[in-house]
Amino acid sequence: MGLEVVEMVIRVEEEFEISIPDQEASQIETPGQLIDYLLARPEVSEKWSRDYVHLSVWMIIEDELGIKKEDFNDDSRFIQDMGAG
Repeated sequence: MGLEVVEMVIRVEEEFEISIPDQEASQIETPGQLIDYLLARPEVSEKWSRDYVHLSVWMIIEDELGIKKEDFNDDSRFIQDMGAG
């Protein structure tokens, strides 16, 4: 997992007040997988709506990876498609 992805995961952890183990984080390859992972965590899904999680994740991705959401989708891969390293 490259530095950009690590920084993105840290921002997600801060935003949603959780910790994502490195082994689990390394298996998340797309925004959709990240959103599903977060919503599967009761401490996230009980506190925030799916729409909020989706929007927040994409805002973090855009900020940390310097990409625009309209250029990608929930199934785009962080490294192969978005160029995160």
